[in-house]
Amino acid sequence: MLSAARGFFREYGEVIDLSPDQLMLLKSLAWIYFFQFTLFTVLAFVARGRSALRWSPALLKSARVNWSFIVVNMMLAPFALVVSNMAEAFYVSAGIPHIPMAFWSGMPAIVPAVLALILIDFIHYWLHRSMHAPILWPIHAVHHSDTQMHYLTWYRSHVLESMYLNLSVVFLASWFGASPEMVAWVVVARAFHQQYCHTNIDWTHGRLGLFLASPRFHRWHHADVSEAYGKNLAIVMPLWDRLFGTYFCPGPCNEKTGFDDGPGDHFLKLMAYPFVEWGRMLGRAVRRDAPAA
Repeated sequence: MLSAARGFFREYGEVIDLSPDQLMLLKSLAWIYFFQFTLFTVLAFVARGRSALRWSPALLKSARVNWSFIVVNMMLAPFALVVSNMAEAFYVSAGIPHIPMAFWSGMPAIVPAVLALILIDFIHYWLHRSMHAPILWPIHAVHHSDTQMHYLTWYRSHVLESMYLNLSVVFLASWFGASPEMVAWVVVARAFHQQYCHTNIDWTHGRLGLFLASPRFHRWHHADVSEAYGKNLAIVMPLWDRLFGTYFCPGPCNEKTGFDDGPGDHFLKLMAYPFVEWGRMLGRAVRRDAPAA
């Protein structure tokens, strides 16, 4: 299995012309994700005991679908590195003012990394909010379709949503003057945190909760109750929800997740879902505007 994985990364890197350093970075990310999966299993065991190790048939089915999304989205991930290499030239050619990478030289790496994380999180709050608007909801609904909330739920993201969010990270980070290595570590930190937020653990963070989202906070975002719709949109810092009126965390969340009439745990139906829903929207608009007979 390991030799097959090495061959995949080597051949894929040659196809999209990644440098050896970028290819090594991609391999490192794959190992980090594997470590995260192990860690969150341990956390669930600590929080819920042996019951966390007994996965029901429904949970296993959900996990298999989410793994399918991992494979598809991971195959697209290296293209973000290609776009990152093009972004600097784009800003120069378009005459868009931006921060050069040299601006951060001499500073501790943690300073631009934290600032980049805050900037990206602020923009992603608004991007996430836009995905709860009717026209983009069919894309984001794929993520909300999981009725078995667990750490792999974070990976249930339609390709269109992944492109929408990940390309924004690349262009924002490039505008900010962040190095590819810094971007990679910001992405890893966010991935770690988001897997944690999707775990089936009722943990909260007390006063720190304004600056670091907790599993309880995010479970309310997935809850299928009208009071929670369009709430708790922050990815990392719930402070944005407090500031812009979308905070909702009244206590432990025991509500079901998912939504009625969803595509279920079927990968191909989930991939087709946005297009099916847009077709229905178009059909309703045409019928509404059609003149009466």
